[in-house]
Amino acid sequence: MVLIFYAFARELAHFRRRLESRSALEGEGLHGFRARLGPTELVLIATGMGTMRARQVARRAMPLFSEAKLVISTGVAGALSEGLRPGDLVLADRLLLGGKESCAPDHILPIAEERVGSAERALRAAGLRFTTGALLTTGRVLADGAAKRLAKEQSGAIAVDMESAALGLEAAAHGIPFVCVRAVLDAVDDEIPAAELAGPDGRVNPLAATKFLICHPATILKLPRLMRNLSRATASLADALEALARHG
Repeated sequence: MVLIFYAFARELAHFRRRLESRSALEGEGLHGFRARLGPTELVLIATGMGTMRARQVARRAMPLFSEAKLVISTGVAGALSEGLRPGDLVLADRLLLGGKESCAPDHILPIAEERVGSAERALRAAGLRFTTGALLTTGRVLADGAAKRLAKEQSGAIAVDMESAALGLEAAAHGIPFVCVRAVLDAVDDEIPAAELAGPDGRVNPLAATKFLICHPATILKLPRLMRNLSRATASLADALEALARHG
């Protein structure tokens, strides 16, 4: 069994189509689904956005699926390094948990070298290009270039998300092998339009969004590019997740 954690459903849009025998995950307050990829059983669990929610969900889920041979943290990420573009894959070799006052890490979680090496071999065997490096987990969206460049300076990470460090810590506590693969949604100087409108579950409140767009009409022009980037990122994730799940 492979246990996959993601923040919101749209991140798995492409991967979901490749799966068989899908059924809703029920019980224990968890949201997600079970499926198969060839002979491999998958349990895919939505955490919602943010470190606290990810930790809470992982603490409920991991004791229930302690037979899992691998935990994968996945989803989109923001680039902190100049060379990363939307759709590029990032494989974490260590996770940095950002502090409350800054992005300087309060905690550094190395990912087992043999597990990173195994993931690298699986991705290469599938013909996928990726970058291996440190991933920063923060408690807030870094919505513009200034915030992302400061995070890079403070942490040394190449990309940023909001869940992976919490998931990695819980996997370590339960003794389950862990890997993290993310796809870049936004380059360093890309802005995330109306990022603050997303709730903890990754959904946008329609009324709040309507009010925001009325007050900031120029944002509408940025949304098509964001959606293209999201589609590119989720297509890359589908390829990466298939390679990792099949390789085990």
